[in-house]
Formats: sequence, structure tokens, C-alpha cells
Amino acid sequence: MRRYLQYVATTLLMLTPALAPSLAAGGQTTVKTALLDMSSLMPMGTVGYGMMGPGMMGPGMMGHGMMGQGMMMGQGMMGGMMSIRTDQPMVKAGIVTFGVTNWSRSVLHEMLVVSVDNPTAPLPYDYPQARVPEDQVKALGEAADLRPNTSKSLEVTLAPGSYLLICNLPGHYAAGMAAPLSVTP
Repeated sequence: MRRYLQYVATTLLMLTPALAPSLAAGGQTTVKTALLDMSSLMPMGTVGYGMMGPGMMGPGMMGHGMMGQGMMMGQGMMGGMMSIRTDQPMVKAGIVTFGVTNWSRSVLHEMLVVSVDNPTAPLPYDYPQARVPEDQVKALGEAADLRPNTSKSLEVTLAPGSYLLICNLPGHYAAGMAAPLSVTP
């Protein structure tokens, strides 16, 4: 199922003209970003959305210890059910515009840009809240509350370094919604 989700994400990024990589006027880079979950894979008209129905990932669904220590980033029980995919893993420093699309048919998502020293290290995690404590990370911008099948644009000035793009709604980061982004000089 995880491979199929990756295949769908890649296909969406390649076949949708709005998701093609681009360089905006003035040298600004545009990164097209897809927010995906299991409902993204379901055919139109699917009744009930299966196991990803409304409220499945809501507060209280990812109780303390459910993911366990060290079970982040696709290794835990919920790993791989949700993902963030970009059309390019590396961009040049400067103004970066993220074109963020929530491809879900039923789940609200968001995208936070977080500066990190090591993109493979797990972020701090508040298990009772099932989210990353935003006061403990360096968040540079957010495309918040993207309803299913909607898009937003987010413009951020990025210095050379490592970043993670995450969804920080309860349980989503632990379910695999994180993608690394490298920024070069």
C-alpha cells in the first residue's frame, strides 16, 4: 500500500500541469507540494471513506504511547498512511513559494516549514496532544487548515540548510506526514 501511495503521489505531481516545477519571475522558486492520505487513493463517490473517515485522526485517537518511542517517520503503527510529497527535494536559498494542495477526499491537513539541523532526526513530540510542540521547533511559515481538495500558496524566505515540511494536525506527523527539503546557497 505504501508503494501505491508513493506511485499515486508521483503521478499526481507529474501529470497535473499546476504541479510542474517552475521558476517564478525574479528567480523565486516554486515548490509544488501534495498532502496525501488513504482517502486520496479512493475512487470518487466512495461512501464513508473507509478507515480514514472524519475524526479518524482527531484528538485522542493517537493516545500516549500508541506510537511508542522511536516509532516516528513511517516506522510506527500508523506510518505510511499519510504523506507529504514535493516535486523537488532541493532548492536554492531565497524566496520559495510553496503551492500546497490537499489531495485528501475527507481529511483536513496543513503544512508547516520547520528549520532543522538533521532532517532524519525526529522532532520533539507531545504524545498526549499527538503533535509537535510548535514552541520547541523553528517554524518559518504555515499553510493552515487546508480542507480536502483545496490549495494554498505559502511564501517563505529560506537560508541554506535543512528543513522539514510537516502536517502538525493531531496524529498526522506520526502517521508519516513529513518531507525533507534541502536549501543550497
